[in-house]
Amino acid sequence: MSKKVLIVDHNKMLAKLLAKKIQTALNYEVDTVFSYAEVKELSSSEYCLVFAELYLTDAPNGEVVDYLLEKKMPVTVLTANNDKAVRDKFIEKDILEYIFKESETCIDEIIESISKLERYSETKIILALSKLPERNEIKKILTQRHFKVLAAAHGEEAMSYLNDNSDVRLVIADVNMPVISGSELLNEIRARYSEDELGVILLGEKNDILESDLFKNGVNEYLIKPIKKESFNCRLDRCLVYMDNMKFLNTYNNLDPVSGVKNYEALMDSVENYLNEIMIKEEEFALAFLDIDDLKILNEKYGHSVGDEIIKICANEIVNEVKGRDIVGRFSPEKICILLKNISNEKVVKILSRIRVNIKKVGILVNLDEVFFTVSIGVVFGKNKDKLDVLVEKATSALTQAKSNGKDRVEVCS
Repeated sequence: MSKKVLIVDHNKMLAKLLAKKIQTALNYEVDTVFSYAEVKELSSSEYCLVFAELYLTDAPNGEVVDYLLEKKMPVTVLTANNDKAVRDKFIEKDILEYIFKESETCIDEIIESISKLERYSETKIILALSKLPERNEIKKILTQRHFKVLAAAHGEEAMSYLNDNSDVRLVIADVNMPVISGSELLNEIRARYSEDELGVILLGEKNDILESDLFKNGVNEYLIKPIKKESFNCRLDRCLVYMDNMKFLNTYNNLDPVSGVKNYEALMDSVENYLNEIMIKEEEFALAFLDIDDLKILNEKYGHSVGDEIIKICANEIVNEVKGRDIVGRFSPEKICILLKNISNEKVVKILSRIRVNIKKVGILVNLDEVFFTVSIGVVFGKNKDKLDVLVEKATSALTQAKSNGKDRVEVCS
């Protein structure tokens, strides 16, 4: 999505003020024009969003909005006219939003409308509706907002899309569908994903008992048909914001407050899930423990705040070196656990050796003195069907050996 916005308004002072606010808040490029004639002279249509006043001196009846829509440009009406009839007329068009510019929240609404487009651009949504007109109507609303839509005619097709697209964020479906109904689709999704991992919005007729059951089974939203665009967009935004907030909270709850990597519970869950995943396939991996040499002495000499900073430095060096799909977590106050997935033994030793050397080079400033520290690492090479407790025991044994052999070294379990 481009980071370029167009403002069309006859009030030059206001247009320039809004442009400055957008540039300051979001660092977007903003063009301003002040008449219908100037809009027609624009050679570029590469705007992520256009804010257009309905009443221009040379286009007093909203002609500029129709022109911009004909050019397939994403339009938000920004006007001083808050007449309900006029508003309803333009809401029925393919505009994104209708913002009253004399409102106290006008600038916040403008900034938020741009932020939402950017935040959810290219987000994958499965849209499963058996009736083609309904499916096309909602698909148009979603594509206007830069969502990437995978359209399905029934629940089975939706599940097929979901199996082939691990990055789907949201499923929107009709409760009443052939093959697999919306309710059945919801149950299958909730057996695999939580409400913050994959959102589900179901559409149906007014039915209090059904609606109650769906919420008990984990639906994020239930919308009553026929769907109104404004209401649909508001509920969609609320669903996505809720999912983002829950994801943030769950992530925060799973992090160790000192190191910033996974805490013990999240670490163990991730490692056990991985071992279960590879149970039926051949895959080499490695489990390692990293221990800061003489951490107790460092804490006694410089204080626990310095010790905590050293732990954080070590965790950052590990995260910077491993791949994002690998697992890093704090196993105990002294040990950081590293699980490297689908990797050869030779590469494991190279990665762990780089981590050890990188940490050795990093100093921490304490009372104008630079303090350096080292780490010892014990590692065991694993294969599918290996038991976690056995792996932990062997990695611990290798770490003990690294300490016994002089510290500041990587030791492989023999």
